[in-house]
Amino acid sequence: MLVALGLTAVASIIAITITSSSLYAVGYTTSTRSGVQAQAAGEAGIDYAAAKLATSVCQPQYGPTATEPVFTVTVSSSLLSASATGDVDTSWVAGCPTSAAFKRVKLVSEGSANTLGMLGNASGDKRKVEAIYPYTPTPPTWITASGAAIYSFSQTDSTVNNLDINSSSATPATIQYLSGSASCTSGSTIHGSVILGQGGASLASGCLIDGDLYASGSVSLNSATVTGNVSADSGAYPSVSLAPSAIVQGNVLAGGPVLVQGAVGGNIVAGPAGGVTKISGSVGGSVIVAGTLNTAGGTIIGSTLTGKTGIVAPVIPFVPGWVDYPYSLSDWAPGGFTEFVMSDCTNSGFVSAMTAMLASTTPKVLNGLACGSSGLDFTKLSSTQTLTSDLVVIANSFNLGNNNFVSSNVANTRNMWLITPDRGVGGNQFPDCPIGGTFKMASHTTVSARVNALIYSPCTITNSADVWQGQIYAAGTKTANAFILNYVPIGIPGVNLSDGTSTSITLPGTGVLGIRTALRNINAG
Repeated sequence: MLVALGLTAVASIIAITITSSSLYAVGYTTSTRSGVQAQAAGEAGIDYAAAKLATSVCQPQYGPTATEPVFTVTVSSSLLSASATGDVDTSWVAGCPTSAAFKRVKLVSEGSANTLGMLGNASGDKRKVEAIYPYTPTPPTWITASGAAIYSFSQTDSTVNNLDINSSSATPATIQYLSGSASCTSGSTIHGSVILGQGGASLASGCLIDGDLYASGSVSLNSATVTGNVSADSGAYPSVSLAPSAIVQGNVLAGGPVLVQGAVGGNIVAGPAGGVTKISGSVGGSVIVAGTLNTAGGTIIGSTLTGKTGIVAPVIPFVPGWVDYPYSLSDWAPGGFTEFVMSDCTNSGFVSAMTAMLASTTPKVLNGLACGSSGLDFTKLSSTQTLTSDLVVIANSFNLGNNNFVSSNVANTRNMWLITPDRGVGGNQFPDCPIGGTFKMASHTTVSARVNALIYSPCTITNSADVWQGQIYAAGTKTANAFILNYVPIGIPGVNLSDGTSTSITLPGTGVLGIRTALRNINAG
């Protein structure tokens, strides 16, 4: 009996041991299976989010997915590059990159197993995978590089004296006057086109337009050269006049009869207004007129045709109306700008505020509207102003003195905006200069080759022997004094200055991920 009981006990122990081993094996096996599934799901989440970042607008979270592979991915961003942080980076912030200042993206993907571990063994049910990538956001759509080199709503001072316009970009430079004429009284060189929406042009003393000239009024050229075409909508005689020393290398298109004592390299088309077109100079192409033709000893290489019906007056390119820009910080936030509002408008207060703005490594807005009509006096600053990042300055008045704006980095170009807001009372689309508001550029203001600067002012801008790189958008611009403008289109948020239409303001969208610099598993608990 004792032997039988002993054998039964031994058999029971063996059975229990085998059962426990079997249960453990089942739990371990299923846990291993779920761990493999969860790991695969976590890594799939990393790949999914990385692909989305490169093809569509960033989302702060991807998932959770409802079908296999099951994962949830969260996004974090850092302003620092890997080389700037060492082993520890405490600058991570939750969410997508909100400006071009962000350097890296971290993806944390929590993958879930499709089949969970059995018998209480849940250690493999979830896996959390972390991946870090260098990240370069695409340029945000919050601003459109648009607008002319010089735009004037109403050019009351027509005198152009020693004006030099160049283009530092692939976009040709353009001078646009919505209203007003241009009278070049001494040597000026404009590498681009001139469009006078409601005015005429008079060029003399070696003035050169290296492009096209368009005018709604008449055009008179005396000791001047236009390398492109000349178009004048005027029907009065002479719609276009060339003195003996004047040259138009392209065509002359006029709304009425013309007088050519100089040289035209291309064709002449004059009409629909009739009258006598007189040519005592030379024409390299053909002459077609609605009226009659008097060659007066001139030379015409091509054919001639008089009394031509159906001639359409030349169409002057569109000059957009005034764009009211009232200023809102929300317009600039997508570009990573933060605002500093001035409360101390003394000279020392302005110097202190400007010093801090220039030293900032992130884009800044200096809001000086509280300083009233006196605005901001840059003559109180040192002669050289070094920009470490992009800068917007808002004020009712500006007085720029002997200031030289430069970039802190020879490899990086900084952007600067000097803006006097136009509230546009009732949306009047008319330049409303603040009471007492002014914009003065005097004593050799200089913007260097590594700074692009835009002026927006509903006031008239004065200048004195200045060098500017960027563009000017104003109620009017004094060009009677020597002035050099190297045109670079910049624009302002929410507006296309080229056509006066509104544009969308959105956060940066897609970006370019660099080669993954880190991939690891982290605690899923």
